[in-house]
Amino acid sequence: MSDPNRPQDPDYGEQPPPAYPPPAQAPGTPARPVGQTPDETLQPVTSGTQDPRLGLEAGRYWAGALATMLVAGLIGLAADLILEGVFDLEIRSQADIFGTGSDMVAWFVAGALFALVAALLLYVFVLSTPRPRSFFGWVVGLATAILAALPFAGEFELVPAILAALVWIVIGSATYSLLTGTLSRTVVRRTP
Repeated sequence: MSDPNRPQDPDYGEQPPPAYPPPAQAPGTPARPVGQTPDETLQPVTSGTQDPRLGLEAGRYWAGALATMLVAGLIGLAADLILEGVFDLEIRSQADIFGTGSDMVAWFVAGALFALVAALLLYVFVLSTPRPRSFFGWVVGLATAILAALPFAGEFELVPAILAALVWIVIGSATYSLLTGTLSRTVVRRTP
């Protein structure tokens, strides 16, 4: 009887049977798959990769990081421009690091700095941690939550604080998605 979901090849998707039976093992020794040498059993589990060490194509990665900084900064600038300029809603302002006196510039700088710090952190995680994307996701998520909660600290007006929190959530989400996308295109396996 044949399976209608399989091609006519009888061995489709199956490993061929071993040409010889596996050697007898001494009692008490762990079993290992046929064809696996003892050296291969001592390798650490690395989620399917043979070499867990990662590297980055630095030029392309930092170009993506700069583009992410631009997008994050523009999100802050556009949010301030649209919410205050178009809808006449007040948004809680950010710290004006450069003393420009402009809320739009302060939001642009805040978004760009957030993306820069995130890009530096992801770069360090890729070169030093076993699961850089997981650690990066947690750090960016927690940093975004903290920055979204800061407008509610101390004395605040509800609507401007909510709007500032929403802007931070959008900046954090965009930064995470753009940098992890950049990572997927620039990560390389380092040779030992």
